[in-house]
Amino acid sequence: MYFKPMELKDRDVLRSYTLPSKISICDLAFCNLYGWGFLYKTSWTICGGSLVISFESPSCSYPVYLCPLGTEGCNIGDAVTELEKLAAEGGYPLTLMGITPCCHEYLEKHRPGEFQYLNDRNYSDYIYEREALCTLAGKKLQSKRNHVNRFEREHPDYEYVPIDNKAIAEDCLLLAQEWLSDKDTVGGETDEQNMIRRVLSHLDELGAMGGCIRIDGRVVAFAVGSPINQTTFGVHIEKADTSVEGAFSIINREFACRIPNSYQYVNREEDLGIEGLRVSKLSYKPALLLSKETAVLKYENHQ
Repeated sequence: MYFKPMELKDRDVLRSYTLPSKISICDLAFCNLYGWGFLYKTSWTICGGSLVISFESPSCSYPVYLCPLGTEGCNIGDAVTELEKLAAEGGYPLTLMGITPCCHEYLEKHRPGEFQYLNDRNYSDYIYEREALCTLAGKKLQSKRNHVNRFEREHPDYEYVPIDNKAIAEDCLLLAQEWLSDKDTVGGETDEQNMIRRVLSHLDELGAMGGCIRIDGRVVAFAVGSPINQTTFGVHIEKADTSVEGAFSIINREFACRIPNSYQYVNREEDLGIEGLRVSKLSYKPALLLSKETAVLKYENHQ
């Protein structure tokens, strides 16, 4: 199996597998695969008619893989078998990540009892109804409407601007750098800055869209997202000036309203176990908390 490094030119090939898929995990968005590719050394191949994505995990000293993704009528079991052989030759356990409930069901049907499944709540994806994020209707989202209404009262001349040129992209990157510098933790800031710059520099090539909120010409919040599949749109980056009350709420709503109506759901990704992020994501009342297990081939089943 020959794995190719993730490049911009690979978008259409990968999307021919991801967009028709029913799997809506944020890990499959090409924008994420390319954006974080420098850090995780993301690569890919086609095996047995299935897309196989490989990357390096900080928690492992060997390659790990996303669950193979096949087109309709394709048997992903062929790819799993080849990965099993590859892992055996390399002397490491076959590890498949991003295992959704339907992937779990498939593996158990075709390889019953051969995998051990690990589930970490910190990496579950938050899935929302797009219309709910856009309208903020109903009693459950009253507090969110209050934040937005207050922002609009205090900043009646705010504007939503697409990120469609280098100058706006640089303003957004500057905001992201300021946001990251305010965090107490020091690990990962440079990596996240690099990811954001990679994405903002190639929005068109990635098939992504971005928008920002400006007050008196100054960017106070921005968001970037892209399609995951035909029903789910992912929001991969969202930053705001925390000194401007309601900035996160307004960019969340305004960006959701720009997502095409053809997408019923919005994936706002994981909370990574960060308490404040978890509280915020739960407060928007997700329609689904999509679990993503790690499946490890049991030792006695290694070939």
